[in-house]
Amino acid sequence: MSLVVRIALLRQLTRLGPHWWGPRLAEALVTRSHQMSGLPGSTGRRTAAAKEAVALCRRLAAERPDQHQVALARALVARAAAPDNAPATEAIDQLREAIGYVEDADDRSALVVLATARGLLALNLHQCGEIREALRLALRARATWDACGQLRRLERMRLARTLLVIGDCQEALGRREEANTVRRQALELHRALNAYRRSQSLTVGMAAALDLAQGLTVTGPAQEALDLIEESRPDVEVWSRLQPRQGRPLLARAMLIEAECRAQLGDPDTAVRLAEQAVDRQRAVVAAGTPGSAAALAHGLLVLDDLTARAGRRDRAVAHLTEAAALARTNHDEVLARALFELVDLRVAAGDRAAVEELLAEAVPLCREHTGQLPEVWRPRLARALLMRCALTVFELPATAGPGGPAAEAAAGGGTPGVDGPDGDGLAAGREAVELARLLSGAQPAYRELLGRCLFALARAVHLAGDPGGSADLLRECVAVRRDLFSVDPVAFRLPLAEALCNLGNRMHALDRLEEAVGSYRECLDLLRADPERIDQAELLTPLRNLGLTLLRLDRTAEAERIHDEIAAIEESVGTAGSS
Repeated sequence: MSLVVRIALLRQLTRLGPHWWGPRLAEALVTRSHQMSGLPGSTGRRTAAAKEAVALCRRLAAERPDQHQVALARALVARAAAPDNAPATEAIDQLREAIGYVEDADDRSALVVLATARGLLALNLHQCGEIREALRLALRARATWDACGQLRRLERMRLARTLLVIGDCQEALGRREEANTVRRQALELHRALNAYRRSQSLTVGMAAALDLAQGLTVTGPAQEALDLIEESRPDVEVWSRLQPRQGRPLLARAMLIEAECRAQLGDPDTAVRLAEQAVDRQRAVVAAGTPGSAAALAHGLLVLDDLTARAGRRDRAVAHLTEAAALARTNHDEVLARALFELVDLRVAAGDRAAVEELLAEAVPLCREHTGQLPEVWRPRLARALLMRCALTVFELPATAGPGGPAAEAAAGGGTPGVDGPDGDGLAAGREAVELARLLSGAQPAYRELLGRCLFALARAVHLAGDPGGSADLLRECVAVRRDLFSVDPVAFRLPLAEALCNLGNRMHALDRLEEAVGSYRECLDLLRADPERIDQAELLTPLRNLGLTLLRLDRTAEAERIHDEIAAIEESVGTAGSS
């Protein structure tokens, strides 16, 4: 008997015996709400079935609450999962109500409803940006599924969806490896089904494969990510034809992931071509009015910009990033922040101070807004934005990005001294950046490089504000931080450490602590001389000149003359004679 006929018969029988036939009708309606179809009106029929089930179960539970609360909870879960355009807050309220009915139950049917409700609630909370609460509920949902014992096919797929939510939350918190682990588990649950059952749960398998592939593009290996994309491509293409509203965004996402894989595997031209095709598809999805498509397009534009930059083609970078930022301003702050910081780097490289200030004026409050809710992600961004704001007041913008990183960070690390001293906002931004960086580096050593840059920029700002002693204290801390970094990676941190030592020598000189200044200059020079293959001889000129002047003030004329001779030899070798 078809489900439609069965529901029609049960409606008649329920009028005769509501408490006997009503639960059977509610169960059939819930089943109907889960059935997907490519026929017109399918979404409306699924939603209508879920609404009817909730209304029926509410009447039954009002008369006999001890008998029908589990059925009501099941109907509420089906209503929350219905594919309509109801706001997420409505689904969250329905799921919280459902959990309340079955939270203390211990029979298996109630546990299944509880696990399903917790998993769906975690999904909705994640979509609303409540990452920590979503992760907590998803982990509880997984534990509830474990308590259910042997799981049936549909239940295993619901567990897989819960695992994917856990993965999304872990990724949002920066825990890539943990995210990939649970995504593998979800994918294995789907692969364990036979071919027919896998086809019935196609969306779970595709989501698991794409999520894992995307995670692997960050952690590696890229070849495994590409293998997953190629394995899932037939399913994604079929789904894009059967369910274009859901399938076409999925296909565009798969193409973007494949583009990243191709770039990492040494085929940048193919990567850019795939990304351009994916963005074109996403534009069509946005034009069709698909919910959530604007954020996907903004992300696609960021990926396209990154891939074209790595291929040496930055001609349309500003246009891509500006469009991404405009799309993301409609409640997609994660993508917006990424676009703003990329635009800052481009504007710094172009020397456009006014544009940088305008972008930072938007980025700083955006980061502040989210720092309390998700500090792991937003505190580093806030620290970086504040560092840039401080650096703008004390360094001239470089004409091009420095070799060690993006242009804005190169400026913060040691650009040309500015003409004007720091304003109050710049100094305050520098102090806040340092405090944030200290907090971050104390919890995670990876942020010690950020701390070094923040200390260096603030030291310059404090010096220009007329406090060489305070600047010297900050530079001592900067030197200590960069010494630690140098001990781990001498190649990357030789120049930054030498730069901090040279500046510390300058401060000691300004404070008439000349012997300490000499010590700093000599250590700086020893560092630079120790790696002549990588360090240009011209890098020695500034610390040598400063050392020579300090030695003259100490009346150590013979040493100063030797330094002068070395300067002359270097100037002659690098062709800068007379430039001093």
